[in-house]
Amino acid sequence: MNQQDKCRGEVTVLDGGMGHELKLRGISDGSFVAGVLANENLLQASTVEAIHYDYLAAGCDVVTTNSFVAVPRRMRQCGLATDDPGAFHRAAVLIRSAVDRARAATEIAHNGEMLQKQKKIAGCVPPLTECYFGDQVPAIEDMIPEYHLIVSTLVDCKVDIILCETLSTKREAEAIFRAISQSTSQHTPIWVSFTIKDDNPNELRSGDSLVDACSQIIELASSLKLPLEAIGVNCSTPSAITKALLCVSPLVSGSGVKLCAYGNCFQSTTSEWMASLKGDNDAKTKAAERVKSAEDYDHNGYLLPHAYARYAREWADLGVQIIGGCCGSRPQHMKQVASMLRS
Repeated sequence: MNQQDKCRGEVTVLDGGMGHELKLRGISDGSFVAGVLANENLLQASTVEAIHYDYLAAGCDVVTTNSFVAVPRRMRQCGLATDDPGAFHRAAVLIRSAVDRARAATEIAHNGEMLQKQKKIAGCVPPLTECYFGDQVPAIEDMIPEYHLIVSTLVDCKVDIILCETLSTKREAEAIFRAISQSTSQHTPIWVSFTIKDDNPNELRSGDSLVDACSQIIELASSLKLPLEAIGVNCSTPSAITKALLCVSPLVSGSGVKLCAYGNCFQSTTSEWMASLKGDNDAKTKAAERVKSAEDYDHNGYLLPHAYARYAREWADLGVQIIGGCCGSRPQHMKQVASMLRS
């Protein structure tokens, strides 16, 4: 076994996307709110559990709670609460139901299979505002109460990992860390993942430097004595993530912090979409960071599982120890990834 193969054998496989999968299975209209409400709908909750289970059956070691928009301010914006106490309560209820769905799936997996590794639950700690738009992110002090609620609820539910994901600014990560430091959740492993510009992988979507953000978070975790276990990149094109990892890898070398990566599987990039909102008619040519071969996509513009697995192989070869899938990825993608990593 060569060194690359040895490295791949140590990779933890995170699950893939939930929202798009719910839409494909006829449960959601594709919105995050509809997806999170499915956790507590008697007719839909079984589908959420089934998706979690399908990822476990595909070879994933960790499933993520379906709670991406279960945050207080989103509860108010969506009309699920009319005041702050109601919004905090509603968010906590949805988070608990999301953990219940993930736990039901892991229990079925543990009872029904001879497993080589205990399956774990990652509690999602998302942006508090619309994804990708750094100018909408509040001040650090304004975010701490909501993040305290999210993290405390996840820890009370005994998740195995606190997964802070799709962060477009470094101040979001700092607010989460400050919230954790003020809570009783200081022993649960923390994974932090930023989303980057598809056309400029050195920058977060807000324009913050990726290297600076990662460096500051590693230092902050050390100063606050928090168990930062992994840091990395998600919700970006796989090719952009590969470039970003080359920048981040030297920061974690010898630190004991692992690298994580999980990319999108849509041919149209998030950077293109954001540019189009600003009226940039050349968005498709300016922002495209795509897999070069058209054969890597199906007729709907989704990256094929074997093509995504090639990127996962690249990331493993770069020393990434946690690999999953983000928007547009499905159990089929993660099955290919798990098979490749363990072959």
